[in-house]
Order: sequence, then C-alpha cells, then structure tokens
Amino acid sequence: MDCDTPHDGPLNAEDIRRLLDACWKAKRITELLPELPHGMKPRHIHVIDAIWHINAAAGQQTPAARVGDVSAFLDVTTPSVTKLVNELVRLGLAEKHSSDSDRRAVTLTLTERGLDCRRTYVEQYHARLVAVLHSLTPEQCDTTVRTLHTALRLMQNDRNDQRGKDQR
Repeated sequence: MDCDTPHDGPLNAEDIRRLLDACWKAKRITELLPELPHGMKPRHIHVIDAIWHINAAAGQQTPAARVGDVSAFLDVTTPSVTKLVNELVRLGLAEKHSSDSDRRAVTLTLTERGLDCRRTYVEQYHARLVAVLHSLTPEQCDTTVRTLHTALRLMQNDRNDQRGKDQR
C-alpha cells in the first residue's frame, strides 16, 4: 500500500509516522518567517500578535491584555509568556501598566515599534502567504488546524496520564 493512500480502519504506525513527519514540516514552516530584527525570536511575534488581538476590542491604546490572557490565548505556560513579555519590554516593543488599585494587576500594550513589528511580521507576511498558498482551500486549512489541535490535546492528555501513573 502507498504510504500516502488513505485506508479504512484505525490508525496504524505508518499513519502516526506520517502525522509526526507533517508536524516536523509544520515546524519548518514557522522557521520560514522573514528574518527578524536582532534579538527577536519568532515567539516574540506570536506574543505581540496575541497582545494585539486581546487589546483589539478596547482599542490598542487601552491596556486590557494581561500575561494570563496571553498565556491562555496562545495555550502556553504563564512563566514562558512572562519571560517573553519581559524581553519585549526590554526591546521596547511592549509596555507594562500597573493598576492604581491593584499593583499586582499588570496589563500590556504594544509600543509604536511593537505595532510596526506586527504590521510587518503578521499583517504583511500573512497577506503575502495568502498569495503563496492560494492553491489551498479553506477546508484544507480547517482540517489541518483541527487535526493538529486534536493531536496536541490527545498527546498532552496522554503525557499527563503517564506522569500521574509514574507518581503513584
């Protein structure tokens, strides 16, 4: 049977190999981002975009995004996001705002440089990819997104189950 030919029945080891191979290719896709300014990582762009989306409803100048919101939006741990946000602040791409009533409540906004970064590395790049990937259908995109989200959730659940068994 051809490796790329769908088959009836449950997943088998070859299906899993192909899925994992596709995941490695997906990682390579993220490495094809345009070259970033010195000191920036692709994860910084992801956080910048998350801050922008969370603040969009209130307007970009009204800080609404909190580290926990960004963490939930990206499905990444809060300590990881905290580290990335601190790096963005040092790079002059984001600002932290403390609440007068609760010093622990910190909200985030993007600076003009951060907004410029988002325009270049998200808006313009995504517009370019619309043209590059024009032969893909929205259905193919949706299927890929759903498949990757489901695979990640199932594998994370399995890892958590295994850790629970190991601790007993």
